[in-house]
Amino acid sequence: MKIGMICEMMEDRYGPVAFGAVNKLGLDFIEVCCNFDPDSELFIEKVQDTKKLVEDTGIAIGSVGRWNLKANQGGIIVPEELDKNIRLMNAAAEVGCPVFVCGCNYDDSISRYKNYGAAIEYFTKITEEAKKLGIKAAVYNCSWNNFVCESHAWDIVLDSVPDLWIKYDCSHAFARTQGYHTYLEELDRWLPRIAHIHIKGAAHLNGEGIDDPPAGMDQIDWNTVFVLLYKHGYDAGLSIEPHSAVWRGELGDAGVKFTVDFLHRYVLR
Repeated sequence: MKIGMICEMMEDRYGPVAFGAVNKLGLDFIEVCCNFDPDSELFIEKVQDTKKLVEDTGIAIGSVGRWNLKANQGGIIVPEELDKNIRLMNAAAEVGCPVFVCGCNYDDSISRYKNYGAAIEYFTKITEEAKKLGIKAAVYNCSWNNFVCESHAWDIVLDSVPDLWIKYDCSHAFARTQGYHTYLEELDRWLPRIAHIHIKGAAHLNGEGIDDPPAGMDQIDWNTVFVLLYKHGYDAGLSIEPHSAVWRGELGDAGVKFTVDFLHRYVLR
């Protein structure tokens, strides 16, 4: 397993500052998360600069993802929206990234059947392009403009799109089940289809989320998570995601270092 980090809170995200910080922490890769169109266009524009940083530092781009895209409109896949992801996926492949992450939105104006049909069509097109590029396409398990985020949806979509993988984040499943261990059951079942994992803490009190603290200082059962990872032979990326509104600045830096040290207890080198 390789440990990396999402660097959105840094001034350049995947520029020299981010590469330097990740190098100082002794991590293997940077993850790029594009939440809006300008983020995607900037990554595409700077792809050669990023490729050179990868070559010069030996630090990889471990995942590139596009959140918050609405390609499904009335059950029809909007060509311009699909093209945005395909262009970003091509840029990801250009820098040697092994995983591209995206989702499919639900349209309340149409039936569930039509929404699933649109998702299957969409991910079929995405995975066909990913296969050409020699990378894996994965759906994220966050519900932000994505309904293919848990087992009942994966049963339908992943069965219909055999080349589609999952990007998994325990904190999202933890939040949906108010801390119950459904996320462990999901992991045990779906790890053979998981291509990338986010490492983010989560803490609840009286059924409500109170913070996303550094992983290892939270309520997720990381011992059992890693038992499952080793049981299934998972050997891909573990990407630290600093997410808390509390852990910022110097405290945030200390929290990242805490999580790096915590993960090294489990990731055997």
